[in-house]
Amino acid sequence: MMRTLAATAIAVLVSACAQYENKRGVEVTWQPDVLAQLESGTTTRRDVLELLGPPSQVISLEGETVLYYLYERSDGEGLILVVYNQFKVDTRYDRAVFFFDENDRLTDYATRITPQS
Repeated sequence: MMRTLAATAIAVLVSACAQYENKRGVEVTWQPDVLAQLESGTTTRRDVLELLGPPSQVISLEGETVLYYLYERSDGEGLILVVYNQFKVDTRYDRAVFFFDENDRLTDYATRITPQS
């Protein structure tokens, strides 16, 4: 009986819970009120850089330039036991992509901000 009680006490003491949070990338500044300032054919690459700051990546295509903004956030939780461990991580990506012609004029863009759960 004492051994069972001692083993149970040890198992409880060496078990733990864990939480995980990770955020990286550029700050999400492409909110609707900011995007309302953009106009295809008029807005320049410099205008977008001034509004949103430096992108995560600049992509050069034939006759086009693309500014790509990415923000990643992960949240998770875990259970650590003597024999069994379990982790759940939920990763979400917010992103914005802006296309510019050879004259650095905005031709198109798309954005996505993933709702937090």
